[in-house]
Amino acid sequence: MAEPSEQFDPRAIIAALERNYVDYVIIGGLARVLRGSDELTRGVDICPALTPNNDERLVEAGLELDSRHGGRRRRTLEQIALAGEDVIELRTTAGELKLVPAPAGVPGGFADLRRAATREHLGNRLRPPVASTADLARMTAALRREQDIERLRELRRIMELEVEREPVAPLKVQSPSEVTRGPREWARLRERDRERGMER
Repeated sequence: MAEPSEQFDPRAIIAALERNYVDYVIIGGLARVLRGSDELTRGVDICPALTPNNDERLVEAGLELDSRHGGRRRRTLEQIALAGEDVIELRTTAGELKLVPAPAGVPGGFADLRRAATREHLGNRLRPPVASTADLARMTAALRREQDIERLRELRRIMELEVEREPVAPLKVQSPSEVTRGPREWARLRERDRERGMER
């Protein structure tokens, strides 16, 4: 069996998870990057579902990626979680894959994270589930690490931008000058028209 290489190919890791129908949510550095954080990451962190069927699917994905776990014998995710092991680090042919069954700040693990997770486009027809910015902030804050203070500030800024980017229903442009109006002005004009009974 070939020794896992040092290259990092997150798409290859995610593709293996998707091909094997693993139930998971991306968390950690890659999730923050996908949400807009300015940082570098060298691995894929996921919170998997703790079910026997999902455990088997993870094993299949790991075999596909030639994963290693320090030569330890195989244990189920449930056994690992009950033993209190926070992170399971796997070396694969496409880089590091970390399994985090019970992330800090998210008592319900996968069940909690999947509620607000969204599928994000990574190219190559990959749309993995990524933890919401709010959940990423909760996890980062719960770790209480000094190096995460700036990350937490950045996640809060991203949350503010996401609120500002809330979609506004498109309105019919009446004149060229209206093209330059921002979303807030459009919303104000729409409300004014509603009050006058002249919905555009």
